[in-house]
Amino acid sequence: MKDKIQQVILDTNFLIYCVKQKIDYVEGISSLMSSGYELVVPNLVILELQELTRRLKKLSDRTAASLALQLLKHNKVREIQAIGENADDSIVRIQAGNIVATLDYNLKKKVEKSIVLNYRGKLSFG
Repeated sequence: MKDKIQQVILDTNFLIYCVKQKIDYVEGISSLMSSGYELVVPNLVILELQELTRRLKKLSDRTAASLALQLLKHNKVREIQAIGENADDSIVRIQAGNIVATLDYNLKKKVEKSIVLNYRGKLSFG
């Protein structure tokens, strides 16, 4: 019987933070996970990043959102279709049994039953 591949679901603020802090999230996650995982991003996170590239006032914030989108493609992160009213809602709906990479306090509370990957000086679980 094959082991289930665990998905690491990437959230918008996690991706933007990694860009701004020049953190290689692929390498960081790889160092934390032994094997059997896949990086995924909900389609609503991609839509949110696209909207941020147009809507944010600060050029540096728009650039960070744009670079986050480019890195998703470069790193071949698989886009998954998720249903929800917004990106956070879609993550809550698909998080069961997976790992959620987020820095968002409110989202962390909503996915308490999942493992949360965050950043406190380095990538870590918890």
